[in-house]
Amino acid sequence: MKKYIMIAAALLCFANGVSAQDLGFMADKEFMTTYIWRGMHPGYDKHFAPGASFDIGLNFTSADENFYAETYFWTYQSLNVPEHYSEYQLTVYVEAHGLHIEWNNYFGDMGEVGVGYTIPGPVPASLTFYTSLYGDDYDETGAKRNYSNYMELGVPYSFGNFELKATFSAVPRKSVYYGNYDGFAVSSMMLEGTYSFELNEALTLPVKAGFGYSPLYQNLLYYASIGLGVAF
Repeated sequence: MKKYIMIAAALLCFANGVSAQDLGFMADKEFMTTYIWRGMHPGYDKHFAPGASFDIGLNFTSADENFYAETYFWTYQSLNVPEHYSEYQLTVYVEAHGLHIEWNNYFGDMGEVGVGYTIPGPVPASLTFYTSLYGDDYDETGAKRNYSNYMELGVPYSFGNFELKATFSAVPRKSVYYGNYDGFAVSSMMLEGTYSFELNEALTLPVKAGFGYSPLYQNLLYYASIGLGVAF
């Protein structure tokens, strides 16, 4: 845990001396009908499994907006006791001139690095390629590390307080971790919409809904959620 605290402290030191407009704080609480991760229902196999998530973090944007960095802690807890599932995640994300690198640590499970690029413009499509580096990711024998890969294309479009996002993701090669025992496989195709009610300058009430399909896991994907966010 000490190294995670050091990462957050390093970001604070980096941001020391910048204006309040450049350094931001964010926190969100969200309730959802089910939790979907990369086309899967982690820890359970149900389309209706209510849960709640919470995240808190810091972000920094340069004056010319060509550099962006954030670090945040995210946690999820299922609310139905028989299918109890929890997840913890620490993320560090850095972006400069469209190129982004992120590190995700899923506590007690896996750590990965993602590299991608976001095309600037009114529809900033973003493609990211992830590789697992450590944790519970092995081949069928359980002895050889698999270094599983995952790739995701996100195409968002915003107008006013409404954001529409199409996401296409795939597992490009065999991976026990992702349950893909063949070659290239599409793991999810999702269309998600979010409307954010602005309560005041700092508080928002986002309402989300998503629908899609997973060819790899052969199931429908759908959820709805409501949350409360603070950012300044």
